[in-house]
Amino acid sequence: MVAEHLLNQPMRIILTVFAFIISLTTYAQEAQSLLFRVGKLYDSQKKTFLTNQQILISDGIIQQVGTNVKKPKGVKEIDLNGCTATPGLIDMHTHLVFNQKQTKTSEGFNNASKIPSQERIAQGLKLAQSCLEAGITTSRDLGNSGQYLDIKLQKELSTKKGSLTMFVSGPILSGPGGQFSKLAPADTFLIDQEYSIIRNTQDAKKAVDAHAQHGVNVIKVCADTDHGLLKKELLTAIVEASKSHGLTVTAHTNSDKAARNAILAGVNGIEHGYTLSDSTIQLMAERHVYLVPTDISRKQGKIMIDGIGMKGKEADDYLESNLQGMHDRLKRAVTRGVSIVFGSDYYLDIEGLDRGKSSVDVLVSYYEAGIPVAEVMQYATVNPAKVLRAENQIGAIRKGMKADVVFFEGDLEQDFAATLSQPKMVVKDGVLLSKSH
Repeated sequence: MVAEHLLNQPMRIILTVFAFIISLTTYAQEAQSLLFRVGKLYDSQKKTFLTNQQILISDGIIQQVGTNVKKPKGVKEIDLNGCTATPGLIDMHTHLVFNQKQTKTSEGFNNASKIPSQERIAQGLKLAQSCLEAGITTSRDLGNSGQYLDIKLQKELSTKKGSLTMFVSGPILSGPGGQFSKLAPADTFLIDQEYSIIRNTQDAKKAVDAHAQHGVNVIKVCADTDHGLLKKELLTAIVEASKSHGLTVTAHTNSDKAARNAILAGVNGIEHGYTLSDSTIQLMAERHVYLVPTDISRKQGKIMIDGIGMKGKEADDYLESNLQGMHDRLKRAVTRGVSIVFGSDYYLDIEGLDRGKSSVDVLVSYYEAGIPVAEVMQYATVNPAKVLRAENQIGAIRKGMKADVVFFEGDLEQDFAATLSQPKMVVKDGVLLSKSH
């Protein structure tokens, strides 16, 4: 049975990729000249919603925006008066070549890392399409992607106009053991498969140099794992080596001490940061270090907790405790002026849940923390565009910007969660992604 499975594996992967390509060609159209009329439009730079707006798109670029845009001859007009237009959403913490079955132990994480490389790429193409259909037009993929499989996926997507744009980190830099809490002796090969292990400053420079040579867009480092903290001098060496290549650094942190070490070492961003003290948050604000809160909404949290078998009062108390901690940390960061950037960190394969919509749902968690809708939307548009150094191309709907626009069914300002879950149409690079038009 095992031999038969291995013989059939290449053909199964080829068929999967072929089926995906066929479905994609029936979904996307060529770039067109289009004039959209919308009930509301989110102005990410002014942090406000405008009414009765028109958007003229041609050659993949936004040509005009306003209340009285003249329709050029031959341009197709689309009336979306019941929709809210926003810039294409930017998810700054994705794992598109990692899809983990939810389990009560670390077994799911380990098994997801064992999937053959070509199958992970095929899987990544599907997940990228799911994100695009949900309104995410740009993502920053942060590891758990084998040895540069993210770059292979990035290249595949870049060959077809109207596909998700990816920024990638390559393998995560980590101390010995990576993020695997426990591995059988036969599985220890996964550590070097999924991570660049840093034991000393020479390792740090060597890893960053290799990443730069492969063409990554950012360096991601684990400042802490279940195996302990990465030493401050190693974090500093990673930052200095990255600067020499013009690369920014973002740090995975769970503990406050790890976050503080990373900030003092000079990183540009903190991922997660679940337990940040006031003094660490203040340090982030002073040093202009952004925060990527990979939080969960109440609805999503209930689904995930149910998936690990926790029930009743125990489950309710556990969820509320976690939500309160996330909300408190986020509000303290916002109050002190830390730049907030949307990141989903969604990598679970849960029956009935879509990768793209589950990723976008993280924005609901920020709203549930008490952040106004107009500010939440900045976290997914103009703020990440600045971090990516792409604020002159994406993150706003204005003349001269790339035509990455999402049209949500309903009034996003007045009915945020429901409208956010109903993307009616997506325009990516001027390509209209819609089966109904």
